[in-house]
Amino acid sequence: MFFVALRDSIRYPVVWVAAAVYAVLDVVQLLLSLQGETFFSVRLLVIEYLILPFLLAGTYGVLRDEDASIRHFGAGGVENYFRVLLPGIVLAFFAVVILVLLLLPLSIMGAGLSTDLIAGAALALMIPVLFFSFLYDTAACFEGLGVFDSLRRSFALVLAHLWEVIVFILTILALLLGLAFVLLVGWTTILFEQLSPLASLPAGELATFGPGQLAAMIGTPGLALSALFYWLYIVVSFVLVTTGKARLFRSVAEATPPEPQGTYDEKGRYYRY
Repeated sequence: MFFVALRDSIRYPVVWVAAAVYAVLDVVQLLLSLQGETFFSVRLLVIEYLILPFLLAGTYGVLRDEDASIRHFGAGGVENYFRVLLPGIVLAFFAVVILVLLLLPLSIMGAGLSTDLIAGAALALMIPVLFFSFLYDTAACFEGLGVFDSLRRSFALVLAHLWEVIVFILTILALLLGLAFVLLVGWTTILFEQLSPLASLPAGELATFGPGQLAAMIGTPGLALSALFYWLYIVVSFVLVTTGKARLFRSVAEATPPEPQGTYDEKGRYYRY
């Protein structure tokens, strides 16, 4: 599925352009963070999160209608922007509320809320939430659904095609980890001389070795190479995930059509639209 999706993506250069734009923003934000420019990096991160729904909506619009024009990409991004953004906000709000409700009794009873406990509880909560909402953005863009309808549609599709979705997620994780490994090997090979002092550092210094020290060690050329490799990873990941999810959604949506919508009259009779 993924290799077919990547092959198909070649017909839609605008999808690669969207991936490149997002990757540039991500790289710049990361470089600002490494340089300690927290003021700018945090604001750029917010801009990233606000632009991402537009890029996703535009990409899914192109893949849905098989129209690779920039005009169609922009129209799809504008049309479905809030359909992608708002469910994400709802999910985040829901996760925060549930996390607070889980941790509040422990806090009242005087139990210590360590960072590890909070992180573990957040992870245990987010995994099922993200899993069952995995297809909400494709449902919103491909079927024009609203906030809660897209979430319900995603839940129904994931539940009906549980193993297919699990295999898809595990496969894409394996591919992304494989890509990261290949790029890391290439990065280490090219910067071997700059990185060789790490082998002679004591264990105590290695434990406190931070990104800023690494950036100083590899220098400006190494930092530029790192940014290039990271940019390439984000571009391929964006294209792989979006095109793969589009094909997955088409497959499961055809097998599980949405329930017909309708309304009830004053006598309780149901009428389809």
